[in-house]
Amino acid sequence: MYPVRPPYELMQYQRDAVQRMAPRARYGLHDEMGVGKTATVIGALDALGAKRFYIVVPAHLRTNWIREFGKFSAYQRRIVKAQSVNDVKAWQMYRFDGMVISYEQATKYEEMLRMAGPVEVIAFDEAHYLKNLNATRTKKLLGEQADSGIVEWADHAWHVTGTPMANDPMDIYTFLRMCHATPLTAPEFVRRYFHARLGAFSTRCDPKPEMVPELKYLIDNNSIRRTKDEVGLQLPPIFLTSAFVDGELEAVKQMLREHPGLDKAIRNALEGGSLSFLDNQHVATLRRLLGEAKSIPYAHMLVDELRTDPSKRVVFGVHKAALANIVHALRQHQIGCRLFTGDSSAKEKDEAEHAFMTDPNCRVIVGNIRAMGTGLTLTSAFRIDMFESDWSPAGNAQAIMRVHRIGQTRTVHGRFISLASSFDEVVTEIVAEKTAAIARIEGNFMQAAPVDALEKYV
Repeated sequence: MYPVRPPYELMQYQRDAVQRMAPRARYGLHDEMGVGKTATVIGALDALGAKRFYIVVPAHLRTNWIREFGKFSAYQRRIVKAQSVNDVKAWQMYRFDGMVISYEQATKYEEMLRMAGPVEVIAFDEAHYLKNLNATRTKKLLGEQADSGIVEWADHAWHVTGTPMANDPMDIYTFLRMCHATPLTAPEFVRRYFHARLGAFSTRCDPKPEMVPELKYLIDNNSIRRTKDEVGLQLPPIFLTSAFVDGELEAVKQMLREHPGLDKAIRNALEGGSLSFLDNQHVATLRRLLGEAKSIPYAHMLVDELRTDPSKRVVFGVHKAALANIVHALRQHQIGCRLFTGDSSAKEKDEAEHAFMTDPNCRVIVGNIRAMGTGLTLTSAFRIDMFESDWSPAGNAQAIMRVHRIGQTRTVHGRFISLASSFDEVVTEIVAEKTAAIARIEGNFMQAAPVDALEKYV
């Protein structure tokens, strides 16, 4: 490994974060999406002169990480993209300095990673993948109590995410335990810092006002978070609005007639502030039907708009059939587009991003929020349609930040598309309430507006 002059230099705020991260054995980088966390982590590795490390990332981000090393690293390192057990073995045998490995593979080969012996650094990118203490992935990588696992073998372990509280304020617990910032068990942590509101299906944690300063102190002492505004990135503003389409609701109404208790379940979950009822198969079916019901009228609206508006469009959704309907309508009208879902490979994702960013004939990219909401730059567009909303406010924010990031020069306009007088409007209310609970800790309270769509619909 020898020093080189990287093509791109870190900005001052990234160098400031490096100075905070590098000396700490356990630390979190929580900068807002689009601020440049990947380059900052590479800078911290350089500051340590790290020769033995691995980065755990979502599978579709492995190639992107290796490219970023080529842009920002001050050292010529040998880095392997782990695609099979043979790649892990090659790194284990010191044929490579660093390895970029997916969460799935790290979980599968956790014993091999431990047997590889001590490493200088382990970094977890999109670390909210580890927020669930009960998940096998979290137990394997962080241990039963999120304070051991493979990180025991690392001199430095960093968690990197722009959404440390992706779905609930309690999500922060995993990262505080990883940093050895609290000795409390999860139930003890809830009792100390939150009012746990019991719902029909699970709980939601609202922070106790008197405990917010202490909780913020723990977070601030073990992580760094900056927004684009705070670091001086002068990006254009974002305007978010709502748009409604009328669709055929007969299939949805029939669904409710077949499951008459479903409307009560939704009400109970709303009152309890819980979203875990999404796991209920009937609610999942309801959301899928709603997506399909609005996909056709939305596609017609989109085609009409694109006939007079030359700008590109990013469309985010959830359900494959609904997204396929939109793409089919666009192609019927000879409008160039790309589709990206969870079934798409990393190569297909790269090709879709490249086409959308460089080909003037590729006017629309349509994708699943979870699959397309991270690791992409889509700044050739300034218009975003959230055709379907993610249950997590952080998921929606990550998707929007694919467009509102470094390189964007135009005001960004985003729309949340809802099926008029339907459960779609209820989803918006729930996400707003959850955003407010998280924002209380982050210091930017947002009041959730009441929505009575359920009354109109059931």
